[in-house]
Amino acid sequence: MGKIQIIRSVILLFLIASFVSCAGIQARQAQSEFDDGLSLFNRGHYDDAIPHFEKATEIDPDFAKAYLYLGRSYLNIGKWKEAVPPLRTAYRLSPGETKKEVADIILDIILRKGSLMDKGAQSEILDLLRQ
Repeated sequence: MGKIQIIRSVILLFLIASFVSCAGIQARQAQSEFDDGLSLFNRGHYDDAIPHFEKATEIDPDFAKAYLYLGRSYLNIGKWKEAVPPLRTAYRLSPGETKKEVADIILDIILRKGSLMDKGAQSEILDLLRQ
């Protein structure tokens, strides 16, 4: 192996290590935001939890559980229309049992809470679910 090839290999290894390190840092930041939001959620501070779940999904767009709890937070403060997009994303990203939980939550919006909404809001939720 020539000197230039060794230098290239070292640079490539350094770049790979940097990318892996950044991904690990981002995953920890997303988890930290989620944990902060979950702590607030569990104490009934849904409004305060929302920004943490939003931040977790911004940091890690594939963080299904953050989307799930973002949607649940909106539901708990009566913002059904805002709850549907993150629940739909959680459903799309989630494996197995979480998909069932999301489907149950969305069904709950329609069946139980639907009678509390005006017809326009019901229509918008159904339109969102069809997308």
